[in-house]
Amino acid sequence: MGLPASAVEQRTFTSSDGSKTFEATLTGYNAKEGTVTVRKSRSKLLTFQLSRLSVKDIAYVKENANAVAASNAIRVDFDLWEEKPTTTRSDTERTKTTPAGYTVELRNWSKQNVKNVKVRYTIFHRKDAENGAGSIAQTKGTLSVATLYASSTDPQRTAPVNLVRYSRQKSGGG
Repeated sequence: MGLPASAVEQRTFTSSDGSKTFEATLTGYNAKEGTVTVRKSRSKLLTFQLSRLSVKDIAYVKENANAVAASNAIRVDFDLWEEKPTTTRSDTERTKTTPAGYTVELRNWSKQNVKNVKVRYTIFHRKDAENGAGSIAQTKGTLSVATLYASSTDPQRTAPVNLVRYSRQKSGGG
């Protein structure tokens, strides 16, 4: 399940009679108790009966309940990985290239499996820095997990980015 952006973004909620509105982010829904939990902009959590919301907002809560539950249960950690560097030399310079990227650990703390998890990432890195600062490049990708099992961790590796270090040989001063 991809977590739709709308399920974790702040939005305007309306009372059942249409007389009041407030900005908040949906953070939980308890179908058994008929309650909804939202976070207002100042980090204050509010829990109240779902029936106090407009028909449109009730539909929104029910439609996004699974995504919100998954977003509350999934944690993401990043660890840098590097492969063995390769070095090339010429008479005047040495170039060391190290493929590197991130291991993205997806942890499902819930007691339910989460299907079709996708993580889109962008790695920003410096490119063409041989003569000066170079430019900022982006490497984008998507990691996919068909099923993220309950109470488990699934490590995924990003595509490698070549980290290049240039060094010039010191000239002899005869």
